[in-house]
Amino acid sequence: MKVLVTAASKHGSTRELAETITRVLEEHGLSAGLVDMDEVDDLSGYDAYVVGSGIYLGNWLKEARRFLDAHAPELARRPTWLFASGSIVGEPPVADDPNARRAGLVERLVETTNAREHKLFGGKLDLSKLGLLEKAAVRGAHASEGDYRDWDDAKHWATEIAAELSAERTSSSPRR
Repeated sequence: MKVLVTAASKHGSTRELAETITRVLEEHGLSAGLVDMDEVDDLSGYDAYVVGSGIYLGNWLKEARRFLDAHAPELARRPTWLFASGSIVGEPPVADDPNARRAGLVERLVETTNAREHKLFGGKLDLSKLGLLEKAAVRGAHASEGDYRDWDDAKHWATEIAAELSAERTSSSPRR
């Protein structure tokens, strides 16, 4: 089973999550490939998809929203999982903070892609990588600098995806 993993990442931390997810899927015997979102033209060579985005001001990145809109029919026909990272508010930030995303966003993304799940991971905030407007936004949101990604949670989630895909592959194999 061939799995496409792709993510839109403004400063690299969401891509690092995608790298971990890809590695775990491969460790569980799946053929997983991490491809930059802007390099994905054709989804037909894949059996399943894991698509992610950084969350900024409650939204998936524009590049990721465009990707989902362009490929929604194809994503809806095969097993698809969505993930995001970006919860950086609170002391400490909560990984599954519903306030980290705009109301209705997840429901719309899941509905248009028929995704099995949308997983929100904590994010990473490195002020040295931000521009002036980004710094003002995080200051206004009272965001906390640091890395709030839970690597064990990301690995566990990828393991669950691998188990589900492996079970489907086994159940669809012809009996001898």
